[in-house]
Amino acid sequence: TQAETSSDLETWFLRGDAVELGIVPAKNTDVILAESVVARCLWESHWREEWCALYKSRIEFYAPFSKKPTQVLLLDDVQSVRSLTPSDRLHPLPGVSLLVVETAWRCTYLAFADDACRNAFSERIKAALFHSLGEGRIQDDVYQAHLWQGFSAQSLVASGRGKWAPISSSSKRKQRIILNGRRMGFDVDSFDAGWPVAATATATATDEGVEVRGAIENEERFVEGLLMKACSFSVESLEKNPKDFVDFLDATCRLRSLSLADLDLASKQTYCLVLNIYHCLLQHALLLSIGGPPDKKTVGHFKRCSCYEIGGDVFSLAELECCIIRGRMSAPVNARSPYVDAPKSSAGYRFYALRTVDPRINFVLNQGDTSSLPTVPVLNPEVMEAQLNAATSAFLSRQVTVDVSKRVIIVPKICDVYRKDFGEGDPYDCVSFCLQYLDEATQEKIIELFTDETNAPSIRYRSSSDHFQSNLQLML
Repeated sequence: TQAETSSDLETWFLRGDAVELGIVPAKNTDVILAESVVARCLWESHWREEWCALYKSRIEFYAPFSKKPTQVLLLDDVQSVRSLTPSDRLHPLPGVSLLVVETAWRCTYLAFADDACRNAFSERIKAALFHSLGEGRIQDDVYQAHLWQGFSAQSLVASGRGKWAPISSSSKRKQRIILNGRRMGFDVDSFDAGWPVAATATATATDEGVEVRGAIENEERFVEGLLMKACSFSVESLEKNPKDFVDFLDATCRLRSLSLADLDLASKQTYCLVLNIYHCLLQHALLLSIGGPPDKKTVGHFKRCSCYEIGGDVFSLAELECCIIRGRMSAPVNARSPYVDAPKSSAGYRFYALRTVDPRINFVLNQGDTSSLPTVPVLNPEVMEAQLNAATSAFLSRQVTVDVSKRVIIVPKICDVYRKDFGEGDPYDCVSFCLQYLDEATQEKIIELFTDETNAPSIRYRSSSDHFQSNLQLML
């Protein structure tokens, strides 16, 4: 093929100033300390040429022909400024120089025409940051609250608007909220880099029965560590030490590089991997719930919109649960809060449906409501069976009650919603399945009720809970 020479438009790329881009900045009395034409990353494959202006207290970005900034970064929010040189395979814009401006909740990626332009602008930002430190930044307690507001805002600003199509929820089109969007895929470590669990999980003391592992060098072990780290947080701990949560946000971004094509959907390893990711996303979403935990009116949007980007695709809580984890199991019957079905438009996600069909998942998969356990297991394929049995027993011990005098057995609501997971939908099939995971005393009561063949006991379902957890903890 014949090579083409650069066009006039290409020679002007990342050159010029606000006038060339047709920009009329908003009028203000602040002095511009530095300015440059940059390409700002909206997502990996979409960069927009903008005019960037540095002021004493902020950085503003203007899209072409605009009069108001499309994004503003306060210098009080900026944590670091660094150059980035991705490998040739990962570089999104070969031939240009990249700069990263980090805030607690998001990294802003800027492309410059060359290293000289990037380095000069970087030095001006660092000088402005140094000057702001000299004048004294906001007080620590106010600063921590400010950062927490930023984490909450992350649920909106990192939603992948434009990259991912909206999702249907309650007959409305809602924007997906991408919670692992702090860093772009070209700026994350590979899974081979490892992540030492002992340095990230709080529940690692041997006397608590949690094994301390060394560096993790594969996806399954990495996700185990990710869930352990997620469950070490509470809303209170985020406010006191947000830096740890920033490290967690960066770690979740590594899920973007997980290869979905390499997953064996019939293996125990993949089963544990997906369940751990689901619980990690649930904990992540609960921690960042704006206005507190969801309720029966908002849980539908909460589960359909809270998403992780994984391996070049995007998955919500509802899609992970209904299309992948439960993809080959029965459909819900009259699902109500907290049980949320994925929208019909998400049927294509069943391509990733796990091959395992196990009724115990109804009791292990946490719904986030107060009728679920406040803890979740970190599943490991080597001990998965014992973990599933223990979690099932723990859930049923709280949810199954027997009144011998009234001849009534009360079982969890989920046994009604997914009744056909236990047979033909008969409640007695559900009781029969649950029996093996109950303590001896409860087993004897149930068996006693069934010995009288002429007077079968009545089986009732618990009412679903309208209240939700603020965060989850590890099941030890």
